[in-house]
Amino acid sequence: MRNHADEDPGGEEQSMKIKGQGGRGVTVHDVAKLANVSIATVSRVLNKPETVNKEMSERVLQAAAQLGYTTNSAGKALRLARTRTIGTLLPRLDDPIFSELAHGIQETLFAQEYAGFLQTSGYDNTRIFDAALRLFNRGAEGLLVFGRVDDERLLEFIAKNPIPVLQVYSYLEDHPLPSVGIDNARCTQKIAELMLQFGHKHVALISGPTRGNDRQQARLNAYEKIMRDNGLNTVVQVVQPGYTINDGGMAFRRIIEQNPNVTSVMCNTDLLACGVLSECRKLGIEVPRQLSVSGFEDVSFAPLLYQPLTTLSVPSGDIGRHAARAMIANLEHGESLTSMQFEASLILRDSVAAAPKASDRAA
Repeated sequence: MRNHADEDPGGEEQSMKIKGQGGRGVTVHDVAKLANVSIATVSRVLNKPETVNKEMSERVLQAAAQLGYTTNSAGKALRLARTRTIGTLLPRLDDPIFSELAHGIQETLFAQEYAGFLQTSGYDNTRIFDAALRLFNRGAEGLLVFGRVDDERLLEFIAKNPIPVLQVYSYLEDHPLPSVGIDNARCTQKIAELMLQFGHKHVALISGPTRGNDRQQARLNAYEKIMRDNGLNTVVQVVQPGYTINDGGMAFRRIIEQNPNVTSVMCNTDLLACGVLSECRKLGIEVPRQLSVSGFEDVSFAPLLYQPLTTLSVPSGDIGRHAARAMIANLEHGESLTSMQFEASLILRDSVAAAPKASDRAA
């Protein structure tokens, strides 16, 4: 069979209307030259990445980013040969909070006769460029990113290309890109203050992965600050990416083994809190008489647990719908993308109560 990509690389990989060296548009030839590969290899990396080894692929993608080059489909979108498609980057899909936000985005796009591409990219937002480039190369006219964009290659690419990007879920005052979402630090402060009001002096925190994850970083930093400001010790367990309910339970077990005085555990997600509650049942620890437990996000199962969970209710669906409408308004009418902060409500349920007396502690 004849390989048309090798014979006609210029067909699919036409240059974008971006000025390169010498004032001409950047082309696939420029990318191949900078990456020191053939034009056919560039074509395969951009269209069939599974056929190219990782080192070669990374070299080509880095060259493309440096030159501000993308493939013809995204180039057409940027020249207003419309695809009416918006891409969304999410850490994963099997977590209720991501699914709820994605649902809000997708139903809004569908109602406005737009299509939506969903791409998972992991928790580390310093390494999302390759995932974003795939969406651009398939015609995404705009990009919604869950959390803060920390990938320097993606930031450089955005600076060179007129592609609208909106950070979703986190409200970020000091970032050059607009954001729509909650103040994660302030939300954590609300829970920590509740624990202190109930008399807890030994408060632990279970966090999700923090690398490239502004949500967990902000929540961890806020917890440490309020404990420090009140002269209290910090007790922290950080789980690894891809964590499960069981990982939350195991993190809790490590906490009580190393810090038997703990009377309260704050969890940075409801999934982790569910693991803590499950482990408490196995260990015969009464919640909330012996231990108070809180979550974050108020997913659908939070009020249905054997001890309904105290948590922060994050309007993820509303955030997703607002982000999608804002992106469509930008693409259709040229309206500027602006930041907007949503409020998260503290929901007090049965999993939190006054700190126990010394004789009643879980240990």
